[in-house]
Amino acid sequence: MGGHLASWIPAAGAFVLGVLLLKLKDWFKALVDKAAALLYDRLAGSALLARTALRRYIVRVHERHERFSVSFRVDDSQTMDMASVYVPLRTASGFGAGAGQTEAAVSLHEARHAVVLGVPGAGKTMLLRHTVLAWCHERYRPQDPPRRAWYGRRRPPRAEPGELVDVPVLLKLHEVNLEEGDLRDHIVKHFADHDFPGAGKWTDRALAEGRLAVYFDGLDEVPTARRKEVADAIRQFTRAHAKCRTAVTCRIAVYRGEFTEDADRTLRVQEFDERLVRRFLHGWPWPEHLPADTVEQLLGALRDTPQLMPLARNPLLLTMIAYLYSHVYAGTDQMLPHTRADFYKQVTDSLLGDRRRDARFSHPVKKAVLQRLALAAQDVPSDVHDRLALPEREVLTHVRAALAEQGRPEERAQEVLEEIVERSGLLLAVDSGERYQFAHLTLQEYLAATRLAADPAGLLARYRRDPAAWRETVRLWCGAEPRDCTEVVRAVLAQDAVLAFQCLADAQVVDETLARQIVSRFRHRLGRETGQDRQAVIAAFGVVAGDRRPRGRAVFALLVDMAASAGPGRTAAVAALAATNLPSAAEELAVLLPRVPEAGSALAGMGDLAVPALRTAALGGSPEALRALWTIRTPRAAVALSASLVDTTTVDAAYYLGDLLRDRAIEEALRETPQRVRVPDYMWVWQPFATGPQDPVVRCVSLIAGAIVRLGAEPPPGVEVDPRILVALSVVRWGEPWPDPSWDGQEGLRRVTALREASAVRPDATDLQTLRADAALLAAGLPAARSRMLRLLPLPLRPAVIDFLHRRWTVPPSAWERAGKPVQHPDYVYSRSWHLRLLLALVLAVSGHAAERAAEAAVDWHPWGPVWLAWAAVLIIVGGWGLLLARQLLGLVMAPFVCLYAAVAWSGLWGAVPAVWVTVATVAACTALALRGSLLAERAHGPDHVLHRLIQDHLGPPAPG
Repeated sequence: MGGHLASWIPAAGAFVLGVLLLKLKDWFKALVDKAAALLYDRLAGSALLARTALRRYIVRVHERHERFSVSFRVDDSQTMDMASVYVPLRTASGFGAGAGQTEAAVSLHEARHAVVLGVPGAGKTMLLRHTVLAWCHERYRPQDPPRRAWYGRRRPPRAEPGELVDVPVLLKLHEVNLEEGDLRDHIVKHFADHDFPGAGKWTDRALAEGRLAVYFDGLDEVPTARRKEVADAIRQFTRAHAKCRTAVTCRIAVYRGEFTEDADRTLRVQEFDERLVRRFLHGWPWPEHLPADTVEQLLGALRDTPQLMPLARNPLLLTMIAYLYSHVYAGTDQMLPHTRADFYKQVTDSLLGDRRRDARFSHPVKKAVLQRLALAAQDVPSDVHDRLALPEREVLTHVRAALAEQGRPEERAQEVLEEIVERSGLLLAVDSGERYQFAHLTLQEYLAATRLAADPAGLLARYRRDPAAWRETVRLWCGAEPRDCTEVVRAVLAQDAVLAFQCLADAQVVDETLARQIVSRFRHRLGRETGQDRQAVIAAFGVVAGDRRPRGRAVFALLVDMAASAGPGRTAAVAALAATNLPSAAEELAVLLPRVPEAGSALAGMGDLAVPALRTAALGGSPEALRALWTIRTPRAAVALSASLVDTTTVDAAYYLGDLLRDRAIEEALRETPQRVRVPDYMWVWQPFATGPQDPVVRCVSLIAGAIVRLGAEPPPGVEVDPRILVALSVVRWGEPWPDPSWDGQEGLRRVTALREASAVRPDATDLQTLRADAALLAAGLPAARSRMLRLLPLPLRPAVIDFLHRRWTVPPSAWERAGKPVQHPDYVYSRSWHLRLLLALVLAVSGHAAERAAEAAVDWHPWGPVWLAWAAVLIIVGGWGLLLARQLLGLVMAPFVCLYAAVAWSGLWGAVPAVWVTVATVAACTALALRGSLLAERAHGPDHVLHRLIQDHLGPPAPG
């Protein structure tokens, strides 16, 4: 028994020791991490750890902005991916009709000091957050595999700061308290909050060197009493650190030109167009149970509801529409509301009646509160500065009054207000909670109209007192309830005929005699007004004609007759038909395309709604229809254009579709569209980017390339063909055979000079410049068709293509087809490869053995053959190695002597027959190593790899095959 116990003692001791070692390892890891954290907190701002601190700062900022929450989501804890949902906004610089529009990110990058203005819900804050995230994403890839620390622990991927330019700092101005420190101190605090403690000295250096991009978000959210103080501080900061990039966001209604002298650009965020609406909806996190075509269903529903499409152009309202469709309409037989008033009713009811969370207050109570607040906000005169936001004290007063009307305790006013703000998103707290305003002005106008549902006299009195502020409310009042609106419309007609005309579409019941009187009055005015009155009348006709009731159909027929006539109202009638957003209007306008030039732009403005009519016209050979489809620039329009590739004899459709292919969404839409016709001679053009052997885009692009080459016309104005097509037609040998020219001597220099001169010509050059460019390319040896492709390439891409032509001239189509597949061992260098090392070791061993045997025969130790042959073998083997070391291939003459005397040596060991087989195997191994190395070297530096790098570096990664 004791012996057994003694035998277990060492095992138990080993077990205990192992447990202690594991605990010690964990303790040691924790100790190392704690010591590192303490050291980092003390030295993060020093030159020694500054880059480490920046890496951690980049990671924290990326984590902060990669996801965001939306107040309209049922579950506030559920966040959305910024990269999926964010849509690139567009901004207008300056004011007036001539203000140019560009992508917001580009505008911010071009401006050193910018002011970004927009209405509520326009996306100002999201623009800044996405700009910060994009900077971080260039330096940090969280999807990369984790790193392993020296003591075994896995750590997340490390950020690489790279060049320290425009390091972003996003400050929420409503959190800035200048009593606690100036803006520099708040920047240092921002770094500390994002894992970069003690950044004071580093911040001072970065500010002095202009390495920071400081984004001040929400000047309108600063309390009114402190707004001037904060604006002054921003101005002083901008002037003191002029090298740094700065941007300030603010609501248009609040901005009073505080930074006019210091900002080099004032940007106004623009509403979405149809392409951006589509992109936003495709990124929306739809519930998993919904079908895959939910977005198309919603877009179709919006197209069927002309009055809702304008609302979808505001990001905030589009979020409401997506929310409403996600949780109410999708997957059901219900249809979206057909009027604006019904839409606002559905939105407010859905957001207030949140059934997924327990509510302390009922839906009717909260809606009564919002109606009273909306009326109070609408009653603020339109000339009052920032009239949309109500002070908190006034808001609480109205909430108490609404609770009293509902028979609820007034002391719970603060709780009701908080629940409405936090759970519905219909009411927003601004100015650090000192003021409140509705999420969108139209929501306020709708709720005010419902508050006055039984008080038409009060509505008209308010309208007469402030017509500008109450126009939309009057229209919404007419459409909110199924009531007779004749007297209201009649009263409005006496003051504003255009508004009365618009009310005809919204009102459900209006006396027919009054309706005919209004329509007849405006029939003679259409096309005769100028300026704003002209646009108002056109918009009014569009709204009324868009009504599906008999009154609307009569006005629609009137517009069709006027658009088909040659009278002065034709242009205005065309615009009014487009404003109806009806498919039937698109069909009528498509018929007018050959005779009415304005019909093309009107159809393009209707977006996807006009695509079916334009497709029919395009198949009939209408060049105006082709251009209108190109102008729409949506996947649906591109698919319609692809049908015209076969049925048209002009090259315009090919050029237009070649331009649209640059959009990845359009490429995917064409990939889902079967294409039965093809041009066999150009099936190779799209092969590097094809997703499989049956990719329909391959056939589609073959039609595009064939038309561009065969018809030989210049592209229409504004068209930029996808570089992937142009590069293929520039570097691949197609068409008639022509010899590769020489690049040596003076002739080669002349060709290079001609190519580089031609590469600087822009696609929109004058006829004389184009002729000179073609002459230069012809002088370089390029046929006229190929020179046109090279000239149409984007300027940044031309030098790379010309460099390829200089080095390789052209390649066969088979090489271009293989370029989509990555070359094995692209960085292979034979002189540093294991193939050469093994070959040298093998040859050295065999040749050394052969030289030894030859030397033995020469000195007669082991005689074999003539002595002179042995001496010759020794000298040739030694001399051959000398030549090989000098990189002279003549040294390979030693090979026969090496094989001979190696075989002789091995025959003495294993016999004659085995020696022969070993010699043959050795020669085969050496030959295989040499050939394999040469093949890999040729692939690494041959045209296939050069083409693959050209595609990867300049045209994007090829599609997976």
